[in-house]
Amino acid sequence: MKDRLKTYLFLVFILFLVIYLTSEHLAKKIDDEVELYNQHVSLLYNSHEVLYHITAIQEGIYSLEYGTIESAEPIKAHLKSLEQGMEGISNGISYIFYARGDDDAFKGYANNLDAVQNLYPKFKVQLNEVVSAVDARERRKHIEETIEISERMEFFLNQIDKHMDGEYTAVNAFLPTITAKMRWIRNITGILFFCVIVILSVMCFNSCKSFKRMFPYLSAIKGGIYDVKVELGDTPCERELQSTINIMFEKVKDFEKSSSELTIIDSLTGAYNRRYFDIRINEEMSRYSRHGTIFSLSLIDIDHFKNVNDTLGHQAGDLVLKELVTLIKETVRDTDMVARYGGEEFAIISPYTPKSGVLTLVERLRDVVEKNAFTSLGRPLTISIGVADSAGKNAAEQIIGEADSSLYIAKNSGRNICVIGGVTA
Repeated sequence: MKDRLKTYLFLVFILFLVIYLTSEHLAKKIDDEVELYNQHVSLLYNSHEVLYHITAIQEGIYSLEYGTIESAEPIKAHLKSLEQGMEGISNGISYIFYARGDDDAFKGYANNLDAVQNLYPKFKVQLNEVVSAVDARERRKHIEETIEISERMEFFLNQIDKHMDGEYTAVNAFLPTITAKMRWIRNITGILFFCVIVILSVMCFNSCKSFKRMFPYLSAIKGGIYDVKVELGDTPCERELQSTINIMFEKVKDFEKSSSELTIIDSLTGAYNRRYFDIRINEEMSRYSRHGTIFSLSLIDIDHFKNVNDTLGHQAGDLVLKELVTLIKETVRDTDMVARYGGEEFAIISPYTPKSGVLTLVERLRDVVEKNAFTSLGRPLTISIGVADSAGKNAAEQIIGEADSSLYIAKNSGRNICVIGGVTA
């Protein structure tokens, strides 16, 4: 199944790459066509601009000659635009010529442009002489030469403009088809890609016929039920699928278990936390109320634990708490529940056991702790214990209150003792 899936994904990738490159190639061709026709429009625009400014300059020269205007400034204003137009024509002709070098019409455009470009420097020189001449006869001479050159330039520009009219018609006919061409490319490549994906999917998964038998297990997953075992068939595909899903079920169960433990386990000591203690003691109280099954609660406090934190630091104190929980768990019964009640206080819930039944247990625990040399201290510690049971109680708070009172008596009676129901053991 894995090998088939890898092959499937590889083929999909290759297919996507081929179709992508093909569509990019077609799109590039269309982009080139669009740019070519953009240059057509730019060439037509610039030729009109140059003709306009040459005509304006000619009119200005005549006005200057006949005294209609006194200054050459209006003429100078057209020179910059004229130069920009000439540069635009040159760029457009070059681009189109290189893109369509085999086009005889553009060879003619290029020849006309060469003629214009050859005349343009002479035109500028003569025009500068016109605007700077002081003597009237000298100015008239330069005006005549300027007019002559401008008329020759105008002739060649009109040739370009005449040829461009046909190209402009082609541009107007082409541009509306661009959107349709791009949509055609997108639709065709998309349909091909979808069709091949479907074919490859059928080829990849058609050999595995276990889909219908998977429905009950899929329903179990949706319902949050993971304690099931998948059994499909004996084909390689089915065995692989069966193994994969069973592993998935196991991982989900492990994850749920670890997540649940994180919410009820004290992260430092490994004992149950106060939240879970509250849940358990209320459950035991409910069981006692319904069935009369007595349970006991033992509250444990480390004697003089504040001195450990003050002298050796909180890190040493944390190690003491962890080691104490280990000793408690090794001493109590499997049915007992050990929780961290708060700070250096711990609690033991002993189900189905009256307080008289835990006397031996708590005394043994006190003795074990007193004789243990704690690793972080190098010496023993002592604990005080207060015990109560559910007999005659109506609420968990009453049991906790009695156990806490017994612990208080133990702390104020010299410590390192067990007090059960207000009586020292």
